[in-house]
Amino acid sequence: MSNLYVSIIVPVYNVEQYLEKCLESILKQGFAEEQYEVIMVNDGSSDRSETICKEYSEKYLNFHLLNQDNSGVANARNNGIEHAKGKYVVFVDADDYLLDNGLYLACSRYLDREDIDIIHYHSSYDHWPINAIDNTEDFNGMGHEYIVKIGLPSFCWLFFYKKDFLNKHLLRFKPYVVGEDQLFSSSAIIANPRLVSTKANFYRYVIRRESATTRRSIEHTRRCVSDYLDAYKDIIETMEKYGMHKGEKIYDSCIESVNSKKMFGLSRMLSAEYSRIDYKKVMSKCKEIGFYPVLTTNPEQKQSWKPKLMNAVMQHYSVYCLAAYAFNKIIVPYIMPRIRKNL
Repeated sequence: MSNLYVSIIVPVYNVEQYLEKCLESILKQGFAEEQYEVIMVNDGSSDRSETICKEYSEKYLNFHLLNQDNSGVANARNNGIEHAKGKYVVFVDADDYLLDNGLYLACSRYLDREDIDIIHYHSSYDHWPINAIDNTEDFNGMGHEYIVKIGLPSFCWLFFYKKDFLNKHLLRFKPYVVGEDQLFSSSAIIANPRLVSTKANFYRYVIRRESATTRRSIEHTRRCVSDYLDAYKDIIETMEKYGMHKGEKIYDSCIESVNSKKMFGLSRMLSAEYSRIDYKKVMSKCKEIGFYPVLTTNPEQKQSWKPKLMNAVMQHYSVYCLAAYAFNKIIVPYIMPRIRKNL
């Protein structure tokens, strides 16, 4: 068997100030050079990102640069998957980084096992305290058991994915601006892989104001709302494809997991500044696919005030307009920066 265990895919777009820290952290993951490869997919960057990638590809034989016209992070990751030669695929965003030896500590005991499809690990914000990496196993079972116990994941970069498993289930990213990572990772778990999880917490997520999840132009925000709705619909269709039905515990566990994303998607609508006509169109789609109202699937569980408030805000256009004004004029400029600072 080939010793190339891991293909680390790094989508790159205008991240010159973060990129070297990311790539340097990958070099310190504890693997021998022949055990891993790094596929840097430059998505049409206009800054020095391509130059930095080229320098690393020339210096290290296992670092490879792919250039593509600007078409988004989803296509960049898919491009990386197609070129990956490793047994497992891992995603690292170019503005994030890894603590030393994290990947190796999380996966080393499983890499030679043929029955493991996915290996899960954990992440924290980059400014949180750094503790010793604990690779104690905290789950070992099937994907559907994982959903009931823990829920659906939100991010694609918390897993080793066996490439054969991705190909078998035709798992690729859809070209959404947001929500594409949750759709991909959720679909992978819904496909019921053999999955292990460790407590290893070494992925460091960096918040930057200009990232796809923090930009707030009206045009971008409306695209985000549309993509959230489409991604949610895709998750429901994937659940049904793998035999999940309403009323079943596994189905309800999936819905509970995505309820937080519903809240995030609906809050984005407050920044979209919809006209009355557009508001009605979007809310009609929300109701049609079950995105609104946000309801708990557990009749014994009391619904918290947050979804209750969001349901009330989105119920009438006049209330929506008042809430949108408060959100954009007070919460976004004054409260959100403080929240991000204290994360």
